[in-house]
Amino acid sequence: MNRPELDYYAVLDQARGSTKEQITLAYRRLAIRLCPHRDKKDEQDFVPLAQEGRLTHLSPMGEPRQWAYINMAFDVLGNDLYRAIYDRYGEAGLFEGVMLPNGYFPPYQYDGDHMKVYERVFGSYSPYANVIDAISNPPSLYATRQHGIGVRSKDASTERVIELSLEEVRTGCVKLMNVWRQEIVDAKESRLEKRKHTLKLNIAPGTTAGTRFCFKEEGDRYPATIPGDIIFIAADKPHPDFERRNQHDLVYKHSIDLCQAFTGFTFFICTLDRRQLKVVITDVVQPGYTKVVPLEGLPKCRNLNAVTAIKEANKKVEQYGDLIIEFNYIFPKYLTSHMKHITRQFFREFRKLEIELEEEEERNMV
Repeated sequence: MNRPELDYYAVLDQARGSTKEQITLAYRRLAIRLCPHRDKKDEQDFVPLAQEGRLTHLSPMGEPRQWAYINMAFDVLGNDLYRAIYDRYGEAGLFEGVMLPNGYFPPYQYDGDHMKVYERVFGSYSPYANVIDAISNPPSLYATRQHGIGVRSKDASTERVIELSLEEVRTGCVKLMNVWRQEIVDAKESRLEKRKHTLKLNIAPGTTAGTRFCFKEEGDRYPATIPGDIIFIAADKPHPDFERRNQHDLVYKHSIDLCQAFTGFTFFICTLDRRQLKVVITDVVQPGYTKVVPLEGLPKCRNLNAVTAIKEANKKVEQYGDLIIEFNYIFPKYLTSHMKHITRQFFREFRKLEIELEEEEERNMV
């Protein structure tokens, strides 16, 4: 069934050949006057369209309906793809979907969130937000004889990788990082000098690799710029015995011979906090076999806000990852003829015993 289509260009009082900038400007002009969130005490600043001599075919409607129409119109005309489909196929093609050369365009649906469209254009609820921000939070300026007067821009951030041992990650620590930076050393801001500056880095237990510690505006000091940030990025230092896995699990690799793999064995692991952990293996260690010791991994680091971090500063960490033990098999490098004969004889007898055990299990099941 055919239905009358809405002319989005007429809603914004623009010609079909208008540029995107002209359409945006028309929307801004209408939105400033029709936005329901405007301050009523400044009503005189929003002159009615009729008094301004800019009557449109929407003028007889109430302001809430006008407000809805202009947002829907700009949601379509402000999008290059939606506008192209609307120009060629009309509102029906926009709402029903069309087949384009590069694929099917699904039906368009306006979500009805007028303020979402409004904020996309103005950047906030207030069309004067940029002016207000400049007054309430003015940009940083500089004025020197050498550089003149201007707005200070911020320097690029400096990033440094800091390697942490697994022992430091296990217990947490404090690191004092010395950085050399340019500093202004006279009142006229005309002389710079390289000086050492110390930054305190608090490493929480369980800190993961890739964690970024940002020191705001601690970079080089120059008269005409705002100091950049100094960012330290945590990385794991290789450990001779352990390897981190899944952020908070530890992997320990233990070498065994074939006799131990078949008969079982006991060994000790020196943990990161210097405890002797006794591990007993009674299973047959097959290829891919792992032994998991719960809660013997790294602490689980939590991202806490400042208030919670202060409250739980002295609280013991109770959540830990696991210790995963993997096994490497040590094979003999050389066997004499006699050793080979003994090995064959052993495995023949071993296979006979396996068959007898299987038969006995079958009889017991019957």
